Amino acid sequence: MVDCFCLCDQTKLVYQFLVRRFFSPHFWLVVSCIFYIAFGSWIFQILEGRNLQNLRETTLGNVNGAQDKYMEAVWKKAIERKEQNLEEAVKEIVAETKEQFGEYVDTVHSAQRVLRHGSLDGAPSWDFKNSLIFTATMLTSIGYGYVVPITNSGRLFVVIYCLIGIPLTLLTVANIAKFISETVFLVHYELWKIWMRWKQKGKDIGVEDSRDLFNDSEDEQDILDRVQLVRFPPLAVFLFVFLYGLFGAFIIQRNESWSYTDSLYFTFISILTVGFGDMRPTGEHGTNVVLVVTGGIILTTMCMDVVGRMYLKEIHYLGRKLQTNNPFYLIREAKARRRRQAMASLLAQLAKGMIFAHRNYSELARKKSKINRNRKRGSHVLPDGQFMFARLPPDPPSDCQVVSTSAYSVRLAWAPAFSTDAPVTYNIRYRLKYSQQKGGNKVRELKGIQGNAAEIMSLDSCSLYEFRITAVSKNGESKPVILVQYTEPQLSPQHILATRLHANTIELTWEPPYKRTGDVKNYMVYWTDNPSARLADWEKVTVYGRKVVFPDLKYDWFYMFSANACFIDGQRSPLSRALFVKTEKLEFNRLCVGHSKTVEVMEALKESECDETTPLIKRDYASFAA
Repeated sequence: MVDCFCLCDQTKLVYQFLVRRFFSPHFWLVVSCIFYIAFGSWIFQILEGRNLQNLRETTLGNVNGAQDKYMEAVWKKAIERKEQNLEEAVKEIVAETKEQFGEYVDTVHSAQRVLRHGSLDGAPSWDFKNSLIFTATMLTSIGYGYVVPITNSGRLFVVIYCLIGIPLTLLTVANIAKFISETVFLVHYELWKIWMRWKQKGKDIGVEDSRDLFNDSEDEQDILDRVQLVRFPPLAVFLFVFLYGLFGAFIIQRNESWSYTDSLYFTFISILTVGFGDMRPTGEHGTNVVLVVTGGIILTTMCMDVVGRMYLKEIHYLGRKLQTNNPFYLIREAKARRRRQAMASLLAQLAKGMIFAHRNYSELARKKSKINRNRKRGSHVLPDGQFMFARLPPDPPSDCQVVSTSAYSVRLAWAPAFSTDAPVTYNIRYRLKYSQQKGGNKVRELKGIQGNAAEIMSLDSCSLYEFRITAVSKNGESKPVILVQYTEPQLSPQHILATRLHANTIELTWEPPYKRTGDVKNYMVYWTDNPSARLADWEKVTVYGRKVVFPDLKYDWFYMFSANACFIDGQRSPLSRALFVKTEKLEFNRLCVGHSKTVEVMEALKESECDETTPLIKRDYASFAA
């Protein structure tokens, strides 16, 4: 029975693998490109093949006619001068028939140019093989030029066919090159791991060195201390393309009657899509040559993809920006930022007393200045005893919060703003908080929002954004309420949201990641009732859906929740943003017998006064469904 279940599971896995591979968009893209090339070859064979046969017959007839005309003229002149000296007669005949001889040479040259396209080896034809070579070289933008359409319908079809076929071919080649480059990166990484194991073979490896890459007992700071980037050498890709060119030249030499130098020249000129047309493959072995050239074009595109992925951004941003886009520099800056944050935290602990004294002094100064302004302003009471409201802008919207985030969007919500005017709309201005690119922190604005919630779309993933929410009426615009929020990584759970079902029951929901959605095995939810605890001390629960409920939590207590996705290959996504949630107080039913004011009195006695340990910002905010 167990063997039967194992066999069924293996069959199911093989079926899923075949469906995933052979019914993927990448597979159908390659099939569409091949079908498009074959379809174009068939159309060109129909449009140009019959016309080429008629043109060959007409041209050969013109050549024969010019030949007969020239021979008749020579024979006629020879009969007229049969009694003259032979040398004098030949000179006169050549001089008098020079025009007919020129017409004959022009006719032969025109036939050579039209029928053979200047080739001495053999006349090209519009059979399916030559049509396939012409179509493939045209769509890859090589274009040797020894077979070209002559008819008007063929030339019109070339224009329409290339408008669709060239983007399709380039997309297919780039897609295949992308897969090859990822395979090359994977092989390089595996070889690097083997090399590192061989280097550490003679050394003693302790528990710290033999542990997994990401341990559950570590947080992001510990992982950052051990991170190491493996950089792929682009010279290896260029060397691989060069070796392929040498091998391709050898194959072409075996198929064509060329020297190895000529084959090498033709191979590199073709895979670089130059295609001068001075050397051309014959129709017998043209398919093999096209396959070799197509493979070289794919490898050249892969080489450009690798170089562009690693160095194009650094070349574009020279100088200071070249350094900031270096991944090694970013890791060093992250570690230095961690040390600066630790030092700033220590200085803040030492200067708490001064901070509170300065705060109290500032509040006293503001109160005095407010009293003086009210004295100078005078009374706002009208003679009939009614108060007049000044035409002031509306108050800022209250209870502004980030409801949920994804990799490319942020959902905001707020309470209505108070205003003496009934119609109040809201504006949201947002920008990247920090950006190294020129114009990257450009302020964008949404105007005229009617409701009390909005979703900002088309954001960058894993980036810090600043949002300014203002209320607008006909009397002006309020002061902004500033919110700062990170967008989620693409592999993390999206739009994670905490909903309070009861006073001590929290429901957590989320949406799947943007990438690798079909590879998600389950989700891991981390939660704790101590916000200052390390990630290793958090409790975690495995969830196989996209919703989990936490019942029987502490009343009137703060909790933090976060989640990540676990994939079928054992990898895990980065953690989502942490939700800071507070449960409600336990409410007693005042109609119950025996209830007294004891609870309220005890709560009043337990109210603590503000001292140097009281936080400056009250933690009375939470992320709930609007």
